[in-house]
Amino acid sequence: MSDFLDRLDPAFREMISADGPHISELVRTDVAGARAASAERSARMAAALPEFEGQKDAYHMPGLPGEPEVSVIEYRGRDVLYPDCAIIWLHGGGYLLGSAEDLAAQRYSALAPVVSVDYRMAPEHRSPAAAHDVCAVIERLATNRDPRKIILAGPSAGGGLAVSAALLNRDRGGPAIAYQMLIYPMIDDRHDTPSGHMDIPSSGWTREASLHAWSLYAEEDGASSYAAAARASDLSGLPPTYIMCGDLDLFLDEDILFANRLRSSGVPVELSIYPGAPHGFNGFVPQAAVSKRANASIRMALEHALS
Repeated sequence: MSDFLDRLDPAFREMISADGPHISELVRTDVAGARAASAERSARMAAALPEFEGQKDAYHMPGLPGEPEVSVIEYRGRDVLYPDCAIIWLHGGGYLLGSAEDLAAQRYSALAPVVSVDYRMAPEHRSPAAAHDVCAVIERLATNRDPRKIILAGPSAGGGLAVSAALLNRDRGGPAIAYQMLIYPMIDDRHDTPSGHMDIPSSGWTREASLHAWSLYAEEDGASSYAAAARASDLSGLPPTYIMCGDLDLFLDEDILFANRLRSSGVPVELSIYPGAPHGFNGFVPQAAVSKRANASIRMALEHALS
């Protein structure tokens, strides 16, 4: 752990040294408690920000045949640059936590309408339920709105779900996806890389927490590519991709490997790695210089993809 702390950007020291109990500890013993703690943290962050001034609508979309409806929240900024497009936003939370009520989804609503999905989570629902929910939203948006471009985006588990849903959408022969924005995506249930064995403080997202989350989310007979996208044997035909990760993230090496596999499969890919940055850095400490660089890069990549 001393190596982790030595390499940590000083802007994140307070975040890493915060008192527990930490979410990474709670998810292993008390998912309900972890959800409550995550919701409380999100509420504190929201209280420190100006109230969202755009349009916010909560509604339901039909699920895939024989499956339940999917709840979504749509955010639209006051003056949307690309109103004829759609960003499908998938929240993070280790496939266990979080909701469509997501501050990060609001951040990009001035670029295009953002449809934030309340996908089914573990332990109540294993994969591929979440990917089915996202495919239902993709198909409904394509049918009802015929957007010029559809983008899949999300952080952590949301990033992992974005690419898993893109794989399922491809295999189903679904609507065209223009781009996928994967922010430190959670894509490999094995974590069998050097970064996957990194000694991370319990205030961060640890290997133990992540493996437990995967055990609740992945299919009982073993993770498929619709749970853990890194297990996909064929990545051809996926949309152009942006991947971002900090170099003190459990997911770093698997994200780099995945970016290289995409490139080798003929998928255009942009990879950004930020030094001294732990998992979730740009959301939890957005005022840090490295977070500002990362968030500016995400926005520029989305603007380019939407134009």
